[in-house]
Amino acid sequence: MKTSFHRLNTADGIELHGLLYEPEIKTTSVLIHVHGMGDNFYQNKFVDSIAHTLTDRGIALCVFNNRGCELMKDTYKTENNGSPQIVRVGGAYEKFEDCIVDIQAVIDFAESSFSDIHLSGHSLGCPKISYYLAETNDKRIKSLALLSPADMLGLVRVDAQQFALDNAEALQLVATGNGEQLLTHWIWDAVPLSANTYLSLFGDDAPAGIFNFYDPADQLATLHKITVPTFAAMGRKDDALVVSIEETFSRIETALVNAGKVETTILGDANHGFTGDEQAIADAVTGWVMQNIP
Repeated sequence: MKTSFHRLNTADGIELHGLLYEPEIKTTSVLIHVHGMGDNFYQNKFVDSIAHTLTDRGIALCVFNNRGCELMKDTYKTENNGSPQIVRVGGAYEKFEDCIVDIQAVIDFAESSFSDIHLSGHSLGCPKISYYLAETNDKRIKSLALLSPADMLGLVRVDAQQFALDNAEALQLVATGNGEQLLTHWIWDAVPLSANTYLSLFGDDAPAGIFNFYDPADQLATLHKITVPTFAAMGRKDDALVVSIEETFSRIETALVNAGKVETTILGDANHGFTGDEQAIADAVTGWVMQNIP
C-alpha cells in the first residue's frame, strides 16, 4: 500500500488535508470517506482497516479533514487576492451546507487519478454525503456507503426542554448578528457549538435533518433524490440510535426509492465507532464497493 499526504483548496478557499491510500498496482477505483462530527480522518481505527482491506483488493481510499474536523481548529483560507490567512474552523463553527464545497473539492482531486468514485460517510458524514448527492446529482459517484448514520435532530430533540432553551438562544444570537458566538450550553454536555452551527444541524428545517427517525411522520425526502446504489451498516450497541435498528433500516430502505439497489447490514453488537469490529466493517465496505465497480 502506498500512502501520500495532500493539501487541497475548496472553492471558497479553505485548505483541507488528507491521505490517499493506493494499492501497489494502479487502479481506477477509489472510495472517498467523510468523517463525522468533530472528528478527523485518523481517529477511528476502522478507517485503517478499510484502507488495508480496500488496497489489498486493488481499490484506493481517500480520507480528509473537512472544515468540521475536531471541535476548533485553525487552517488556511486563500482570499481573492491570493493571500492565505489563518481562519478558525472545526465542528463548533461549521455550517452543515458547506459540506458540499468540501466534498466537491475532494472529488475533483480524486477525479484527476480515478474514474470510478464511491462515497462513504460515518455518523454526521452520512447526512453530509446524502445531502451532497441529493443537491448536486454528481454523476461521478457510483455508490454510497452509510456507516452508523446519525439522526442529528432526534439526538437533541429527545430532550425537549433543553432543545427549546438551546434553540431559542441560537435564534436570538443569530438575530442580533452574533451567529458565531458559542451557545451557553454544550450539546450533550460535551460539544460546544456556535449559534449558526446549531441551527444548521438541529433547527427547524435544518439541512442536516436528513435521517429524522425521531419523527415517525418524516418521509426522509432527501433520500428520495439519491439515484445510486446505497449501503448502510450499524451495530446494535450504537449509542446514536434513537429508534430500533430495524426501524432505522426499514425507513432508510423505504426512502431510497430511486437508488436502484439498497443493502443494509447489522454488524452484531458493534458500537457507533465499530470499536473491536474494525475488520468486520472493513470487509463489509470493501465487499460493497467491489459489487459496484462498473
